[in-house]
Amino acid sequence: MNNIVARMLALAAALTLLNGCATPIEATTDFDRSYDFQKVKTLAFAPFDRTDPKTIRISDMQVERTKDDLGMALQARGYEVIDDTSRADLLVSWHLVTQERTDVRSYNSMSYYNCWRCGPAVSDVSVRQYTQGTFIVDMIDPLRNQSVWRGIIEARLQSEPDPKRRQEAITAMFVGFPPS
Repeated sequence: MNNIVARMLALAAALTLLNGCATPIEATTDFDRSYDFQKVKTLAFAPFDRTDPKTIRISDMQVERTKDDLGMALQARGYEVIDDTSRADLLVSWHLVTQERTDVRSYNSMSYYNCWRCGPAVSDVSVRQYTQGTFIVDMIDPLRNQSVWRGIIEARLQSEPDPKRRQEAITAMFVGFPPS
C-alpha cells in the first residue's frame, strides 16, 4: 500500500513540475534585408480595422490592452511611440487570425484488470475542439507602404484571455527586433 502512495505522490510532483514549465513562446520573424532599421526612432500604430470579420472576436478592451502591451514592449526597446502616423518612421500593424480546429487522439490501453492476457485491449479516442490563434505584427514603412518586418506567434487560444501570457507573447515577438 505504501508503494502505491509513493507512486501517486511522485506522479503528482511530476505533473506539478510539468505544469510549471509551460511551453515557452517563440516567434517566427522575417524582414526586408535592404531596410535600414538603425534609422527607426519613432513608431505609430496603424488604425485597427474593426470591419475585418476575423477580428470580431476581439473586444475593444482586448484591442486596447494589446496595443498598450505592444507600445510598452517597443518603448522598453528604446523606441518612441507616437500618435501621429505622418511623423512615424514605421507603422505598427497587428492582427489576430483564428481558426477552429479539432484534435483527435487515440490511446490503446490494457483491460480493466491491468495485466497481460486478462482481457481484451481497449482503445480510447479523445476528441477536442479548440481555437488556433495566429498573432501577427507588421512593421510598415510608410514611404513605401510595405511591410519591412513581420513577427508571427501561433498558439492555442484560451477561453479566458491571460494577461501574463499575452505579455509573454509580445515580449517574445520582439526578441529579434530590430534585426541586425
